[in-house]
Amino acid sequence: MTISRGTPIVIALFLVACANHEGQYEPACIAYEGDRIELKDGRFEWHRFTDQRTVDKSGNTVDPFPNFPKTGAYKFSDSRLLFSTSDGTSLDEWFVVTHAGDRYLLTPTQHNAFSESNEMPDCALKLAKTDS
Repeated sequence: MTISRGTPIVIALFLVACANHEGQYEPACIAYEGDRIELKDGRFEWHRFTDQRTVDKSGNTVDPFPNFPKTGAYKFSDSRLLFSTSDGTSLDEWFVVTHAGDRYLLTPTQHNAFSESNEMPDCALKLAKTDS
């Protein structure tokens, strides 16, 4: 088998392209309720948060998001992220979009609105900057 000199460069570029969507996505605004999603090494961790607290009749705090956090694997295809849990359950699909030099995760509804207007939806999930 013969490997051309350019093959390692193509492979390196592919790996960088696959990894550049990784990191923690948080609301791009001050949010009292929302999602936080971390992508790393083909795995995701999806948290929901709120500052609202509800208590039951006994005075115990009720979990506002009983099925969260969710974890599992994700696949990146074109600009689409497909999430599935370890038991194989498919979850919501998201879209990775770069706008004004920042990377965002958008729901299908947000993605459709962005595609039509080229304006980023309020409080879209934005890739957090890292110090590294």
